[in-house]
Amino acid sequence: MAKYTKKSESGNVTVTNTHRKANIAVIVVVSITVLILVAVAVLSAVRIDPTDKLGTPERYDFYDLDSTRATSTNKETQSKLDIAMGDMRFSIMSAMLQWKWDYSYNFKRNADGEKVKLSAVDVKNVTATSTEYMVEFVYPRVDVIDDKLDYDSAQSITVDGEKVYFDRVKVLIGNSNGEVGTISLYPYLSARIDNASDIDGIASDTYEITGINVRANTTSAFAALKDLATELKK
Repeated sequence: MAKYTKKSESGNVTVTNTHRKANIAVIVVVSITVLILVAVAVLSAVRIDPTDKLGTPERYDFYDLDSTRATSTNKETQSKLDIAMGDMRFSIMSAMLQWKWDYSYNFKRNADGEKVKLSAVDVKNVTATSTEYMVEFVYPRVDVIDDKLDYDSAQSITVDGEKVYFDRVKVLIGNSNGEVGTISLYPYLSARIDNASDIDGIASDTYEITGINVRANTTSAFAALKDLATELKK
């Protein structure tokens, strides 16, 4: 064992290099542990809201499972829908533990990586399924001015580097069963659905959109929507 001797007024004091190295190792381990704990705490505190970028709509249209028609709602129902839509948050830590890393909006793509395009008719036919409720976010309508859509009044988000304009968003919500799952968003411009125009940029015949995937923990929201659907049937 390596040793050295240091003389002082009170006598000789022998210190081992091994002890010093051990102390340094302990300090390093403790420091790394503290950093890890701080990182875990921060990542657990940071929560992602999948609908935050969509903004607050004028109202929500609610579709029960397998329904193609919106259920009649009132002020109280709208409030419950607003709470449910805000209850799909998840912590970055929980997502990382499930090996889910991307929390941004992503276009739906096929096996070749190409965007899956939906026509105006396809968009109109998007509705609730046997396992997914649908909540449609309804914003002020984007009108046609001088044969052009007034994009300045439209809502917008950026997806895969592309700006998407909309005044409505169909949101399909299944049960993620306590995990961070995925919900589907279908943002569109209502003026381009079911019109007979032949003007480029307005006509329904040439309108296409692509659905969007985004991470969400829907367990609480799905339960709230289920309770609401039951309540509205009474």
